[in-house]
Amino acid sequence: MRWRLLLSAFALVTLGAGFAVGPGHAADLVWEVESPFRFFKSANSYALHAKAFSEVRGNPAAPLPADIVWRLERRLNDPDCKDATTPTSCAATARAHYEQSRLGWAAQTIGVVCYESAGNPRRYPAQCERKYSWGLAKEDYILPAAHTVSIGLSPERLAAAGAGECMWSWRPRAGSGRIESRKQSCKTKLTVARVPYALDRAISGVTVSVKLPDGSELNEPEVVVEDLLIAALGDSFASGESNPDRPVTFSASREMLYDPSLLREDVAARQKKVEPVYSIASGSDTDPRVLPRRRIEDEDKDIIYKLTSREFLAAFERGSARWLSADCHRSQYGYPFRVGLQLTLENRHRSVTLVSLACSGAEVTEGLFLGMKAREGKPDTVHAQFDQLSDLICRGGAAARTRSASYMLPFYQPGGTALEQRQVTQRWCPPEQRKRPLDLVLMSIGGNDVGFGGLAAYAMTERASDLAPIVGLVGQEIRYSPATARVYLGALDRRMQAVKLALRDGFGVEPARVVQNAYEPIQYDETGALCGAMPTLGMDVHPKLMLSRQRVAETADFLRDFMMRLECTSSVSRRADCPAGLATGAGTGFRLVTEHIAKFAKRGICARDPARALSDGIMMGMPRKSRSSDEFTPYSPAAALPYAHYWRLFRTPNDGFLTANTHREGISPFDILQPSYAGLYSGAVHPSAEAHAIVADHVLLHVRAILDRKTK
Repeated sequence: MRWRLLLSAFALVTLGAGFAVGPGHAADLVWEVESPFRFFKSANSYALHAKAFSEVRGNPAAPLPADIVWRLERRLNDPDCKDATTPTSCAATARAHYEQSRLGWAAQTIGVVCYESAGNPRRYPAQCERKYSWGLAKEDYILPAAHTVSIGLSPERLAAAGAGECMWSWRPRAGSGRIESRKQSCKTKLTVARVPYALDRAISGVTVSVKLPDGSELNEPEVVVEDLLIAALGDSFASGESNPDRPVTFSASREMLYDPSLLREDVAARQKKVEPVYSIASGSDTDPRVLPRRRIEDEDKDIIYKLTSREFLAAFERGSARWLSADCHRSQYGYPFRVGLQLTLENRHRSVTLVSLACSGAEVTEGLFLGMKAREGKPDTVHAQFDQLSDLICRGGAAARTRSASYMLPFYQPGGTALEQRQVTQRWCPPEQRKRPLDLVLMSIGGNDVGFGGLAAYAMTERASDLAPIVGLVGQEIRYSPATARVYLGALDRRMQAVKLALRDGFGVEPARVVQNAYEPIQYDETGALCGAMPTLGMDVHPKLMLSRQRVAETADFLRDFMMRLECTSSVSRRADCPAGLATGAGTGFRLVTEHIAKFAKRGICARDPARALSDGIMMGMPRKSRSSDEFTPYSPAAALPYAHYWRLFRTPNDGFLTANTHREGISPFDILQPSYAGLYSGAVHPSAEAHAIVADHVLLHVRAILDRKTK
């Protein structure tokens, strides 16, 4: 007993001298960062993911499943029903959390994030107020001064300690910070509200000591949080396009007639008469101009708003899908968010600060280097992603970006084949003014540079005139053949070289820290054959949309060459057939992720579940009311399951209409052009949330390798 007292006295002396390791071993104390995904304001948002991770992780001592993010996606987004085979069967067998679960997990967290979704412009805040178990803290979003950590006894030590009380003490590892202490039940974890953080590990963290009821003492000399700053840049395949944080919900009984000339007289009188773009098929049981209508508040109040009223228009707008950033159709389902979350879930000593700026429609030119047109909402322009990132990282913001560099970039008009070299001058933040370096860059870029949108429209329509009204709305050519895209492909290496130089000049990023995602193949059915055998599958939102196998084959040939060029611009050592004289030389040195492509080989936009191909194909149809039965078929749109498991990993135009339901601003919501606009501009031909989870699993293989080298 006397010896034990001497040990305790010695421990108290060493506590004041810097918390030298005492008689206990570090493994006796277990600690983790509270709410380590710093994009979330509330610890409850992170707890949603932590709980799911614990449930699907299995034995913590076993290797982490290779598809862990996909498993999490299914745990979080499987609808709460007994039979999810079809939307109808799921609704009929709904459990208690059915309504919440079918809207997806992001609908629960979108309101409490460190992003100003309604801002002008929309942006990440310089400071974000986050809620912890102990209270609120306003933190610099890019460079936190501290983290919150909880620490407790290991299960073995806790069993030995019993129901007694423990005396905890802690102090900063560096400087002369005061010692704090707290006596509490040994069963209760200690919360250290502010664990200091600095880029220099030597001056970060706290040292913790605990005296057990029997007088013995345990110490953890290095409670040091690893905080990572990750930037995500690029286009819609990173932004999460087609997967709004909160999808649209639809009425189970009301419809939307898309033809102002056929509405009630008081509606038609206020609108310019528009000739129908399509006609009703002879003998058809449904009218293609009549589609599901968003559920809006008048239905909840059991009243009917006059369709020309301000009340209806305002309610219709409030019923829109909700995006993290509507201007970019950016959502939490984009794979960068899943990568950031997973990095914290698998290492609870780690915190992640994520800045995703990926934007639907972005190119290297209009997108990364220059501003671009917003997908929807006001303001109608989006600042260049490089500028946004520079402003966030630079002490003093835009005013402190005093260094200039110029880059030569090839430009062209969509649909045109004339290339023009232009010099773009960028203002960068001097290295000494940057708050911190980027640990990692996740990037998806190049698809829009070679005209993905135009190629998709080419594959889905017979002629340019089919989309002529939509072309007028978006102000550019949106349908062109692979021959035009090949002209753009020839300039891709020059654009990619400029990206490499800009990341070096503006952010000091080494190419080996850039993980670039290759594009997933869209064009295959469940047998591995090209789409087009069933031309209108998933596309009857508009009768002019249909996949031609011939045009799909032409597009597939181009996409094969595009993938080859991406590999060559990354590293010419990847292939023996890389063309000579590329602007990227031996390659950008970016890590190009291609391992996931095989997972998509039989799960394209037209793919049906092989186990129930017929019924799955029927369920891909657009719900419409039958004239004879007055019931929606093949299912009620009110029962749509946008984030359930599907064999196809890409959104069809029908899916886009039922998930995001994007309507063109500035024209009547009843305009005959709206269905085709909503089908195409709501995320058609983009990866589903489930697909993003699969991508994240493969991106993580590269990310972990980068981080492992960093810590060695």
